[in-house]
Amino acid sequence: MKNIITNFLIFSALLFSTFISAQSAQKNFINYQGVARSASGDILADESINIQIAIKFGAPDVAASYVENHAITTNTNGVFALLIGDGVPVTGDFNTLQWGGIASYVTVSLNGAEMGTNELMAVPYAITSGDTRWFSNGDDIENMNSGNVGIDRTPTAKLDVNGDLKLENGTSVNEISTDGTLASNSNNAVPTERAVKTYVDNATAVSTPIVFKVRGNGFAVKDLDANTTIETDIWDIRTYDTRNAFNTTTKRFVAPESGYYYLHAVVRQSNAVTTSFFRISFNVDTGVDFTQIVDGDDVKTDVSGIYFLNVGQEVFVSLRNFGAGDVRIDGTGSWFEGYKIN
Repeated sequence: MKNIITNFLIFSALLFSTFISAQSAQKNFINYQGVARSASGDILADESINIQIAIKFGAPDVAASYVENHAITTNTNGVFALLIGDGVPVTGDFNTLQWGGIASYVTVSLNGAEMGTNELMAVPYAITSGDTRWFSNGDDIENMNSGNVGIDRTPTAKLDVNGDLKLENGTSVNEISTDGTLASNSNNAVPTERAVKTYVDNATAVSTPIVFKVRGNGFAVKDLDANTTIETDIWDIRTYDTRNAFNTTTKRFVAPESGYYYLHAVVRQSNAVTTSFFRISFNVDTGVDFTQIVDGDDVKTDVSGIYFLNVGQEVFVSLRNFGAGDVRIDGTGSWFEGYKIN
């Protein structure tokens, strides 16, 4: 004898789920209730029956994504009730079903005979909400998921977005930057606390000032012939050099940073030549604006000035003899010094 069932889905449990969840965890099952009848329409009262549930997606005639069996007994009115998702699995995993994306259907079989297929409406969507654990709390939307949330990507953090974030006002951002130099100068990057601290620390750090002084040693250490110009590379002793900016091999000062520098040099002649004149200058003074010309009777020439130097630029002292007589210069009594102003 062929059996039939009158079936319908019960939504009352879902309607009251907000009250139940305060007392126990939400169960992601679908209440199903039916009445089992024989082919002639007689109620199958107090009988053991086997109900098979098959869940399908996309169309009623496709292969089932999930199948489960229920062994139950009807009551005196032929009524039975079960929870879809709480049966004995045959194929598939109820907990991983992708509800909500496309139409879903349930096919019911009684004692091995298929009774029919119905489309599921609101219930799977309620389950979808439960699976992802999104819910409203007043004006808020909360997610109690203990894992990560990814938008257009596989997440590696609590919230992982492939794209820009935009607030009500201002520009959008696409990066949380750890660059402590803020070199990109971007309107779309938010620096981390450490990046900001690093930038501020570097900007306000008191760096070692650039100060140097070198001097010569000995008398008559270098010739200065008539009508010639020489580089006074007689600096053998470093009195101080805070940034190791004076090259002891080339006898030149090398600017470690760009900026304005005050420079001063004094060179002493070993012998006076009354017919001569001497001019002392720095090589960076291309316009010969800051030079000193002295009479050959003077034993010292000195020059000073403020110059803008680029990082890596070399500075040395030049001395010219305008006269016809040869002289020599002393290391002792000669010095070259300077410091960075800003």
